[in-house]
This record gives sequence, C-alpha cells and structure tokens, in this order.
Amino acid sequence: MNAIKAIIFDLGGTLLNLDYPFISEQLRRLGYEITEHDFFESVSRVNHKMEEILLSNPASTDASRWKIYFDWLCEDLSINLDQDDFILNTLKPRHASHNLWNYVLPGTIELLDSLKHNYRLAMISNSDGRAEQKTIQYGLRPYLEFVIDSHCVGIEKPDPNIFHMALEKLNLYPSDCIYVGDIYSIDVVGAKSAGLTPILIDKLYFHRNDCHVIPSLFDLTQKLKLLS
Repeated sequence: MNAIKAIIFDLGGTLLNLDYPFISEQLRRLGYEITEHDFFESVSRVNHKMEEILLSNPASTDASRWKIYFDWLCEDLSINLDQDDFILNTLKPRHASHNLWNYVLPGTIELLDSLKHNYRLAMISNSDGRAEQKTIQYGLRPYLEFVIDSHCVGIEKPDPNIFHMALEKLNLYPSDCIYVGDIYSIDVVGAKSAGLTPILIDKLYFHRNDCHVIPSLFDLTQKLKLLS
C-alpha cells in the first residue's frame, strides 16, 4: 500500500451522528429511557440491515430508504408505540428543519485537528444539499479541503464516480487515499470500486474479510498507524 496522503470522510454516521440527544428526549417523554450506548448499538444493527435493501434494490436512494431506516431503528429499540406517527410527526419535521444527523461526538474536532497535520482531509456525503452547510455549522469545515454532496453533483455512493470526483480534486491516486464511513454497502463497496482503501466504523465490530473495521471514529488514528 502506498503512503496514505488523504483521508476522505463520510458525514452522517461518521463525523455527524444520529441525533441521540433529541431522539432520546422525545422517547423519554413517551416513557422510554434509552442509553446512548444502547442507542448506537441499535444504529449499528440497522446499518447492517440496510445492506438488504442495497442488495435487492441497488437503485434505491437515501431518500427512499429514510422511512425504512427509522422503522427498523424503532423496532430494534423495542419501542412499542405508533411508529408511523412518531417517525412522520416527530422525526421527519426535525429532519426537515435540522437534519437528524447532527450530533458531534466529543473529541471529533480534536481528532480532525490532529489528523490535518499529517493528511489532507475531505468529505463525500450522500446528503440532501445541506452537507456543506452542516460542516460549517458544526465546526468541521475548517479541517476539510472540500465537501462533495451527492444532491449537488447528482451521483450517490456507492457509484464510484463520486469518488473519482474527489480524487480529481485532490489530484491523487486511489491508492493514496483512505475512505472512512459507516455503512458497508454504501461506503465500503463504493470506495473499493473506485480503488480507495475503505475503513468501516462499526460499533458492534462485525468482522469483515474485505475491509478494515474500527469500532469508533476515535480508533482511526491507531488503525492508520498500522496501515502506514
């Protein structure tokens, strides 16, 4: 493997996490106490289930998968309530106004600041046109050379062409770059098809034969040392 020159990040589920503070507060009002640990374990299991959709319907989009994702999350959290009402009348309005992937884990900014001393950093996100604005809002943008938003370029991961756009902007070879994301069938499959080395964030740390896996974003530095 060539020396790593750039790290390209996913946004939702990688640098910005699902909004545990908001969702847990709404569930608390309905009588459900969900710890952050249990919440993100459920998120990890749902990420695995999303592979079923990508395999059966590769043409599906983030928008078309949105409702299914939250149906499965509610089921995995064993929330016995009117799921459609909760998703459509609580979660969907919040997503429209804020985007539900907006939780910066403590230490994220410090990690990016540290990585920037040794690597070029950038982002590719399957998003709704708000990826750039969100990186600015949550303090991520100063560490990134650029943000590619699928909505703005008309291509979604795992299409390798969206990765090729990033490589062209960086003027680097695929073998020079790491891609870090949280959904195997979108992030790993896409990055591999474009020739990048993928690193999958998986809290449950399911073993994969064809990619590197870390249980959290904060294990990235150690993994990079092993790959150097």
